[in-house]
Amino acid sequence: MKFAPILVLIVNYRTAALTVQAVKAIAPEIRDRGDAHILIVDNGSGDGSAVHIERAIGEASLGDCASLLVLDSNRGFAAGNNAGLEHYRAITGHWPSHSWLLNPDTVAEPGALGALVDGIAQRPQAGLAGGRCLRSDGTARHSAFRFHTPLSEFLTALDFGPLRSLLARHDVVMPISDTPFRAEWLSGSHLLIRDAVFERIGLLDPAYFLYFEETDFSARAAQAGFEAWHIPASRIVHIGGQSTGLTEHRPAARRPRYWFASRARFLLRRYGLTQTHLANLLWLIAAPPGALYARLRGRRRHEAPRLWRDFLFHYYGPGGLMYRARELAA
Repeated sequence: MKFAPILVLIVNYRTAALTVQAVKAIAPEIRDRGDAHILIVDNGSGDGSAVHIERAIGEASLGDCASLLVLDSNRGFAAGNNAGLEHYRAITGHWPSHSWLLNPDTVAEPGALGALVDGIAQRPQAGLAGGRCLRSDGTARHSAFRFHTPLSEFLTALDFGPLRSLLARHDVVMPISDTPFRAEWLSGSHLLIRDAVFERIGLLDPAYFLYFEETDFSARAAQAGFEAWHIPASRIVHIGGQSTGLTEHRPAARRPRYWFASRARFLLRRYGLTQTHLANLLWLIAAPPGALYARLRGRRRHEAPRLWRDFLFHYYGPGGLMYRARELAA
């Protein structure tokens, strides 16, 4: 197998039909460019996904621009992408010039990859670039952010419009714009990474099973001097949450423990123990009045069931994550 300079990485976990749809959406641009290859990593799905995807690649005659790597277990998002990158390097002896991390539950619009490659090429200090994420109805989803802080955790949990406007520069969510702009971190569902970033800081941190891995990676890249840019000309439709059940509008299940662990790992590594406790306390204080305010206004809060109780339990209940903070931050 001969890989092209640009690698498109799609990590599948029991979403074979969506993965095939994502591959077919980007295949025309991949073929037209001639310098890119799609690598699907099946993350130990164990449900026949690998067979389904391999068959679909053959039936669509995509073997010239797409291939499949099958892992024996579900290693999480970061480790799944790392496996694909290491597979590429083992064959070629180097990192891809550009790696495009793309979620399986996405449909890229024509030119989505090219817009990211061109956008990053125009900005020598840029190491990461992400594009616009759209919902199925065409409305834009936020995909460019500031780093989480104790104050931002308070603003997010309270979700009081006037206060968020007043302290907008401290809010995690950055405004949606039609022109390129610098962000602090970018959604991992649609993320282009230059090879120099991997050479300088290494791969994604596999200790993040799911969530916050792109936040951590962006933070490490920023510390190494790389910029992160949002390029709205690159557009994908992102359904969201299909592997986890944590969809935007109808959370199917309570938030899993690994979400709380990933959040704690990021905060602990960035701010230390005291500031992480403060972030937790501010969130716990702000969430109940925030929920009441939304209810009084008849506005639905899109959050997992029993989130406040689970937040308190996972962090400070029996066996709570904050009792092993040193291990989490290692």
